[in-house]
Amino acid sequence: MKIITIEEHFTSPKITAKMQQFQSNNLDAGKAKDMEEIIKHFLPTNEDIEDVGARRLQFMDESGVDMQVISYGGGSPQGIADPNVALELCKEANDELAAFIKENPTRFAGFTTLPLADPIAAANELERAIKVLGFKGALIAGTFQGKFCDDPLFFPIFEKAAELNVPVYMHPGIVEKNVADHYFRNENWSKLVNGVFPAAGFGWHMDSGIHVIRMILSGIFDKLPNLKLISGHWGEFVPAFLERLDETLYPEITNLRRTISEYYKEHVYITPSGIFSEVQLQFAISQMGADHIIYSADYPYLMKKNTGDFLKNASISDQDKEKIGHLNVEKLLNL
Repeated sequence: MKIITIEEHFTSPKITAKMQQFQSNNLDAGKAKDMEEIIKHFLPTNEDIEDVGARRLQFMDESGVDMQVISYGGGSPQGIADPNVALELCKEANDELAAFIKENPTRFAGFTTLPLADPIAAANELERAIKVLGFKGALIAGTFQGKFCDDPLFFPIFEKAAELNVPVYMHPGIVEKNVADHYFRNENWSKLVNGVFPAAGFGWHMDSGIHVIRMILSGIFDKLPNLKLISGHWGEFVPAFLERLDETLYPEITNLRRTISEYYKEHVYITPSGIFSEVQLQFAISQMGADHIIYSADYPYLMKKNTGDFLKNASISDQDKEKIGHLNVEKLLNL
């Protein structure tokens, strides 16, 4: 059975070096004291995340992955506030990834990095990345300067994605400091708990799930009926609350044409992001249907040798395994 994973990351040492002078003090994980423990305990080595070649291919072969769809990882230039610098570095990052993909086009594909400081330029860069570089969609990590993507400012990006018929992966990002401090930190906890809880432990995922719900509430899918989003970590809590959302945020008060769950199940695809849980898989199929589940491993933040075996050995039908393993993503990304 073929396995394609789509939440897989790389970073560029050249971009990282240039990013140092432009990263926001409020959002930059590397400058937050509590995040130092995450960096020491959980982040991959530079050799793993910077390699888009032999090292990565060896892991894929050993773990049963036929293709990765790669996007920029932590410290993405998408968050730079200066629009000119953001565009320059996003282009450089996309060109670098495209060159790696060209060396192994049957094993790698890409999602573009976009300069959110200038949504018009971001839309143009998305078009260049798709039409010229051969990328398959875009990935947006978190918010931008406190703004979620339901802000009309960012509409040109999603309008272009719908026009090009490519999805946008709504990936977690660093939570705003005041939010993290209020919900996820306590002076009596260790630095590690204060670093992990607002991040990979819970906060990132809650924030990302809210992001997708806000997109639905904005009415964007009524305006762009062809738009598709992807949400990792089994949908960042949202699938478990679809019934509740329908009961409490119904069309008579949202002024939407349909229920939250109807938009979600039609326009959103969910992925495991390396959370290989049989219970989660069974629930996802029950709630979303196998047609809206795509496989992902979160390489190299997670490097699980059972990536391929989990799906192959899961207690689901062979037809659903094929859909989740490769058929759905081949159709969605036109692979």
